[in-house]
Amino acid sequence: MAPEIRKTLPGAAYHSAESYAVDTERVFYRNWVYVGRAERIARPGAWIRVEIADESILVVRGKDERIRAFYNVCRHRGSRICDEEQGEVRTHLRCPYHAWGYALDGTLVTTPMIDKDEIDRPSTSLWPVHVDVWEGFVFVNLSREEPRPLLEHLADQMDEPLKLARFGLADLQIGHVSTIEVQANWKIIIENYNECLHCPTIHPELVAMVPAYRKGSIFEEGRDDGGVSLADGRTTVAQDPRLRLPLLPGVRGEDDAGAYFGALVYPTMFLDVDGSACLATAVFPTGPQSCRLVTEYLFSPEAVGDPDFDPSPVVSFNELVIQQDNDACERVQRGVTSRAFENGVFPSKDGWVYEFDQRYLRDVESV
Repeated sequence: MAPEIRKTLPGAAYHSAESYAVDTERVFYRNWVYVGRAERIARPGAWIRVEIADESILVVRGKDERIRAFYNVCRHRGSRICDEEQGEVRTHLRCPYHAWGYALDGTLVTTPMIDKDEIDRPSTSLWPVHVDVWEGFVFVNLSREEPRPLLEHLADQMDEPLKLARFGLADLQIGHVSTIEVQANWKIIIENYNECLHCPTIHPELVAMVPAYRKGSIFEEGRDDGGVSLADGRTTVAQDPRLRLPLLPGVRGEDDAGAYFGALVYPTMFLDVDGSACLATAVFPTGPQSCRLVTEYLFSPEAVGDPDFDPSPVVSFNELVIQQDNDACERVQRGVTSRAFENGVFPSKDGWVYEFDQRYLRDVESV
């Protein structure tokens, strides 16, 4: 009896405006979405702006050190408040249209040339967004309802990212941030991350350092911790096997130091950990056929604090791999728009891609 043929999503799911609109409402606005490290808003008054599909969100650290998130929309007549990607203010966020000012907790505090009794300030605060932090990683949730707790969301992941907390992720510091625009639907990016059948073809440098990938597998036989071993005594994913950076705080023994662990945090975060570095990538969809990848390269405080610290060997190699992936994803994007492409098929080594698609379908088919 022939095995059941498992099919990919239909072609329109990767390029149509209608499908993207459903993704926006039922995936991006209902799930916890990773937006950046808390370190990027380290001081009271610091803020970052992130775009989640069609919504602009401000993530702000208050005077009480608490991190809050708000829609980037003035309560007066709807002007955007902040245009820069990040900034820092002393006391309040100021709308550039009519100069209404909002305290760091979102409260409306100044309305120039308007009598105080004209506006009920307590009820005219910035519209809030759900926000929570795990191990220094900031997540927001745009649901109109109370979402399930972030930890519950993180526990409900195929790759079990909660287990990676043992590496001391909360203590890591940013050594570099890169932003790359990709002309491919966000799901193509996620699906590519979830398999390595393509690795021997497009990642010759990567498979040279990760033997398990030479056979197109994302797992390594004989390991039950989800990791894969690095070749030639490496302790980080970089071209030169002799490179030695301080190990992450939670690394224990050679099995940790010489391994790489990868985890998708549904829907749009990649978390990649090796002995000396952690890469946190946020995938921000920018349209039906495009997205933005923001990768934070994290290292131990000891490494970042060294006056001679140089993250470039790690950054350059990983950006080589990312570019190879993005070139492939853009090629797929051009192909799936063909009228001939109704759907593709999944062999067994695409099992993790299939599982991602099934979770995605549960989201978009829910009412």
